[in-house]
Amino acid sequence: MSAYYDLYETPSPDGKEDKKSLHARICPKRTYTRKEFVEHVAMFQHLPKNMIGAALDACIDDLCDLLADGNIVELGELGFFSTSLKCLRETDDEKKKIRSESVRFQNVHLRISSTFRRNIKSAMTLERTHSATKKPKNGKATTEEMRKEKLTLFLQQNVCINKNEYIRLSGLTRHAAIDELNKFIVQGFLRRRGMGKSTVYVRQEEMPAQENTIHS
Repeated sequence: MSAYYDLYETPSPDGKEDKKSLHARICPKRTYTRKEFVEHVAMFQHLPKNMIGAALDACIDDLCDLLADGNIVELGELGFFSTSLKCLRETDDEKKKIRSESVRFQNVHLRISSTFRRNIKSAMTLERTHSATKKPKNGKATTEEMRKEKLTLFLQQNVCINKNEYIRLSGLTRHAAIDELNKFIVQGFLRRRGMGKSTVYVRQEEMPAQENTIHS
């Protein structure tokens, strides 16, 4: 498994249009809901879902109470939770006294532990992709119909296309590109040939029999 990233231009602080440097940014594959996260933990840790869900809720509730009571809380190897405050008006303590009514809760902060950082670093494998949400240099986003037209031209010149070629051609992430290829199969636009790494896609001129979709 790989974590996908793309490179983005770093805006110039002075607004100049000089050649900009690039910075890397993760392209999230998806967002896990609480329910999905609990199911994921249950499947890989072989624990009951109800037990994990109840323990998670209990930890969150107690964490909230401890933070609201002015504590710093260490949550295992994850790190330390703390809170910050804000003053509702500017003041100089030597000239004015700030009443408690003028001080409010601002935010919750998490200071990740070095152990947790090391664990992620050692487990993470990075792979370059092209984000579907990244604004193209010409400022024009592509639509499915535009990508299908590009694919049609490609197939006229090359007969077939593989997954990596379509990722580059479409500018989509790996998962989005594969989903779109599957969609074109269902539409009767493409037909899949081969298996595994040798899989390629060709034009389907006639309505195909039911095709099995692929998975990344």
